[in-house]
Amino acid sequence: MLFFSSNQQVDMPKTAGIPKSILADINKLKTRLTSLEKNHNSLIKDFKSTIKSHSEMLKKQQSTIAQQETTIAQLGKKSVKKEKRKPSEYNLFLKGKMTQGMSMIDAVKAWKEKDTSSTGSSTRQTGQDWQSPTQQY
Repeated sequence: MLFFSSNQQVDMPKTAGIPKSILADINKLKTRLTSLEKNHNSLIKDFKSTIKSHSEMLKKQQSTIAQQETTIAQLGKKSVKKEKRKPSEYNLFLKGKMTQGMSMIDAVKAWKEKDTSSTGSSTRQTGQDWQSPTQQY
């Protein structure tokens, strides 16, 4: 007998359909897939709304920054640096005397003596006249 003989037929077992246990597993998987798709869709929806709100916040922040930059630029233009006021001769004199170790009161007295000696003897005042409480303004 030949291996490929047409006289002999091999019968294959007939299937009665898909086993119930496999069908139950397939149905469980379908249900699980449906719930995952729903969760996925809701997550995507939430993600899109979050992105939208973040982009709106970013636009607001950018406009605020732009306003602040223009304000800073305007403030920079308005505030032209003023020249420093030069200290008066009186202040320079007092500073010089005080750096030499003289007290403030003695420095003021020295200024008064210097001032009265330069204007002449006719307008000279005594050291106590300028301190008297009866002096009127």
